[in-house]
Amino acid sequence: MASPGQDVKDLKAFDGQEVDSLMKTYASSTSSAWRTQVKEKFYGCDPELETLKSKKIQWQSDMIQFDGTPWILMGRKVLSCHQGPDLDKAAKIKRKKEREAKNDHDCHSKHRHLAQDTKKMDCTAKIQVRHAVKFTQFKILEDTEFKRRKAARTIKETLLKGGIVETQSVYYIRFPDENCNVVKIPNENQKFVFFASHPWPP
Repeated sequence: MASPGQDVKDLKAFDGQEVDSLMKTYASSTSSAWRTQVKEKFYGCDPELETLKSKKIQWQSDMIQFDGTPWILMGRKVLSCHQGPDLDKAAKIKRKKEREAKNDHDCHSKHRHLAQDTKKMDCTAKIQVRHAVKFTQFKILEDTEFKRRKAARTIKETLLKGGIVETQSVYYIRFPDENCNVVKIPNENQKFVFFASHPWPP
């Protein structure tokens, strides 16, 4: 785990259950709530042969440090603060147009007028998760372009032939930066409470 301002080496690998547990604990510890903004097709899926064959072999990224083991990215998941971008904006606009069209035909219909369409505060906090599948038996001890290419080629050839390779699914999670957006949100008693996202654990 790490915030965007920290080095990628601080990001550790977890299994799927650990990641879910970490996100729940983080939300509870920071009194925050999160909504899924992006979840790619193969995120969280078991690695099947056809999927592995279609993916690019990688060695490092902005969230996954090089450790000598090649991997493929199954997918990513991004969660945004519930006070962030309005993920239902398009649906709300559609419903509003439908109501207006209906009201044009029924002048006596009653509806509630909202002075504000959304309670969103444009908080920029995000939780980012990467799901990778590592090819543990092809770890290289010396980092050279030749060895990287050779290992990647061997993996691809093995997969194309339907051969068996040892794999390990791992997840990397990055929590919001401590300097992320801080906003004031009115609670049910109309008193303002501060909401902020902090790296966790402190």
